[in-house]
Amino acid sequence: MKKYLVSYITDILLSDKRRNRARVKTEKSRIKQGLPHILHVYLAIDDPASYLLLQVLLELKQRFAISYKFYIVLEKQSNMYPELDLWDANVLKDSQKLAALYQLTPPQQAIQDSDLILRASCQLVALADTEDFIAKALVLFTAYWQNDSAAVNNLIEQTVTENLAPYQTKLSNNQTELVQKGHYLSGLIYYGQEWYWGLERLQYLEQRLNDLLALSPKTVIYNKLHQLCLPLPNDWQEPDSTQVAPLTVYFSVRSPYSYLGLWRARKLAEHYQIPLTLKPVLPMLMRNLPVPKKKSMYIAHDTKREADEYALPFGKIADPLGAGVERCYSLFDYAQSQNKEVEFMCNFTQAVWAQRVWSDSDKGLKRIVEQSGLDWQQAHTHLADESWRNWAEANLKELYSLGLWGVPSFHYRNTAVFGQDKLLFIEQQIRDA
Repeated sequence: MKKYLVSYITDILLSDKRRNRARVKTEKSRIKQGLPHILHVYLAIDDPASYLLLQVLLELKQRFAISYKFYIVLEKQSNMYPELDLWDANVLKDSQKLAALYQLTPPQQAIQDSDLILRASCQLVALADTEDFIAKALVLFTAYWQNDSAAVNNLIEQTVTENLAPYQTKLSNNQTELVQKGHYLSGLIYYGQEWYWGLERLQYLEQRLNDLLALSPKTVIYNKLHQLCLPLPNDWQEPDSTQVAPLTVYFSVRSPYSYLGLWRARKLAEHYQIPLTLKPVLPMLMRNLPVPKKKSMYIAHDTKREADEYALPFGKIADPLGAGVERCYSLFDYAQSQNKEVEFMCNFTQAVWAQRVWSDSDKGLKRIVEQSGLDWQQAHTHLADESWRNWAEANLKELYSLGLWGVPSFHYRNTAVFGQDKLLFIEQQIRDA
């Protein structure tokens, strides 16, 4: 009974009606208090996503009648980052690609001196309420991401170095406020009860401000990551199917982002006529890795707006954790033997994330199996097969060998990326190849 109740409550929490009602309430409150549109910006100097976000804030302010309040953070919540070193390396790599995409100054190499990072963060705290914060912070961030310790040292005021305690307290308070508001990353904008992470989600803030301020024409600049399946060049030749490299997807059917990633990857592979190889792995919770509730709720809300952008349904959730995942994976080899593995996995993820189909029941799983063009009587005989555990573990090891850890991840030739919103970089590799 509890799982059904949670499913319906989640559907309500993710509904457009509830979001729109909250937005109207927030706007009425702002007008009543006579406040401007204030964007709360959370930055960390050792975060390359923060560096890129900082570079576009002036441009954003020129287009919209907004003001900023800055919060400097430093500590990362360890339970939110199961593989912190891999996370840091991957965010840096993605930030360099994003910088090229939007013609920004890319982060190069971070300073590794923890004492200097602390003092630089305290210097940013000292500047946070000044009118020219963005300009001064950019100088400091640029020196940091060019690994120029001497320049960073020169930018830190002596009064800050000699009196770190109050600034450290402010860093701690900012971190506490970030957690209380419901997030864990940096490089964030918080506006009207909603979060916008880095350049990856800035388009949703642009869309919201366009509507809120009734601007015409409505301009959205930071949406390039969502522009998948670009028109084929005039000289495009269909690849030789015997020689073309496959697009490999590492995913978990318990990951809502994997649901989006599978459908988008299939569309991309069909667009360029390349093979699609699926590599399922066990969900984090089934590998004894924590997924805190705060993180799960943000992911659910973020997946909803991403799904809306891609015109994919989302929200009627039947969590497959445990038996649902195991039953799905036990049928993968059978589906693959019928050349139906892509259809089966796409249908399964949509069923459990958008259609409230309970895969831990025969009724629910049968519906998915038959929708995929498979025979339920044959499929049913495979449900006791445990051999999938071997390839699921092998797939996970293969994923780590690529320098990645999370799902969905994608690999094509020399390019490997984490996140369904990074498929554009895979598309760029396909076009280059």
